[in-house]
Amino acid sequence: MTTQTLPDLSRHADRVRLSAALPAVIRMLDAWQLTRGQQAELLNLSVRTVQRASKGAAAPELGADQLTRLSLVTGIYKALHTLYTLSPDHWPQRPNDRYPFVGRTPLDLMLTSGIPGLLAVRRLLDGDRSGQYRASPQARAEAARLPQPDLDLD
Repeated sequence: MTTQTLPDLSRHADRVRLSAALPAVIRMLDAWQLTRGQQAELLNLSVRTVQRASKGAAAPELGADQLTRLSLVTGIYKALHTLYTLSPDHWPQRPNDRYPFVGRTPLDLMLTSGIPGLLAVRRLLDGDRSGQYRASPQARAEAARLPQPDLDLD
């Protein structure tokens, strides 16, 4: 059994170390084809900070709220790539009838609800990964055949 300690977000060194993940998370959000404005809103950062980090500038020291958002986005991204072999990066922008989306897109829920929305998406996908909600092979094949959404966001 391994023991892993949680980061102490009151410590400057832990915040700086974890903040270094910002450029990688921005690349994940780029894969979802989010605008810089959407990325900034999702991460609770300024658009300018997102633009700088996307160009390789050193990440600023982020606060607990922002680091929590980075962690949740990373978990959601990983879960999507584990669950869906075809088009995992389009999933956040597809309307979804499951709770908690009820016809909205996961992205809309995450943008409008902040951390609670990110947590809801993460929990749903973690439940799917654990087998709590199993999709049949036929359902997965049907989902893969759905038309790709028009993602021209600029």
